[in-house]
Order: sequence, then C-alpha cells, then structure tokens
Amino acid sequence: MAATAEQSCIQIVTYIRRRCDLTPAQFYDHWENVHAPKVIPWAEKHGILRYQQIHVSGSMVPVAATNSAPNALSTGELPSTPIEFDGIALFLVPSLKQFTNGFKDPYYIEVIEPDEREMLDKAGPGSGVVASFQGEMIDMIHQEQSIMGMKGKHAEYRKVFEEFEKRGKA
Repeated sequence: MAATAEQSCIQIVTYIRRRCDLTPAQFYDHWENVHAPKVIPWAEKHGILRYQQIHVSGSMVPVAATNSAPNALSTGELPSTPIEFDGIALFLVPSLKQFTNGFKDPYYIEVIEPDEREMLDKAGPGSGVVASFQGEMIDMIHQEQSIMGMKGKHAEYRKVFEEFEKRGKA
C-alpha cells in the first residue's frame, strides 16, 4: 500500500520552455545533468518528497503564474494562442507554503535561479514557466496495488472486473 506520508500532499505540475538558442537535446542534457544536481539538495532541505522531470514537448496557451511558481514572473500580457513547452517538472510537497518558502533560500537565489537563466526562456511568458498548477494528490494505485481497497463502489466494480476476467478465460 502507499506510503501514508504522501497522501494529501500537494502535486505541482510546471510546464517549462527552453531557451531558444538551445536544441532540445542540449536542454534535456542540461536539465538532467547540470540543473537537477543543483536542485536536489535544495529540494531535500525544503522537504520536497518527489522531484521528477518529464522530457516532453507540446504546446499550450500560457497561464499566469500561480502561487506554485514564484519564479515565474510575467512582465506583460500573456499570449492567447498556444506556445511550445519543452518539459514538465513535477514536485510532490507536504504544503505549498513550505515549497514556495524555498524560493527565498539564498541557495536558490544564488545557485539555482542563475542556472535557470542558462536553460529557460527567461524573456518569454512566465520567465520560462509556461504554466504551473497545483492540487491535492490522491493515490488510486501505488506500486501495482489499489489504495481504495474494497469499500463502496470500489468493491462493486472490482466484482464487475472479476466477472469480465472469468468470461475471458472461459
């Protein structure tokens, strides 16, 4: 079953955009092999339970920075048409306040933020953070196991599933 320490935590999903003079390969290499090693000790210090990178590109309409991305400074009107993003950073935190307080840490200001300038489109919408969202994380499955158990609708649909499985093997 899931570690109860992660239940009711806040999941932060941040879409980021690379500096235009970097190729996707250069960006992903820097993000994983230069930036992440700088972020990890800061994240551990500030109680961040999980930091993940998704190396993916796509497009979306930019969204004004939320409380989950104090490093995303919008200096003008945001575009109303989709723009490209180059990755998604995921953070799992016990509280949003605990996470955002970390951005005041001198280590973030003197080490991490300058490195963001080496990889993110700081001149673009949100200073390279196209959008950031946060919400309560609720596990449904963890390590191949249902977290919901056999209560209510979960028990009912487990039985429906088992009946389908029996028919498929007959």
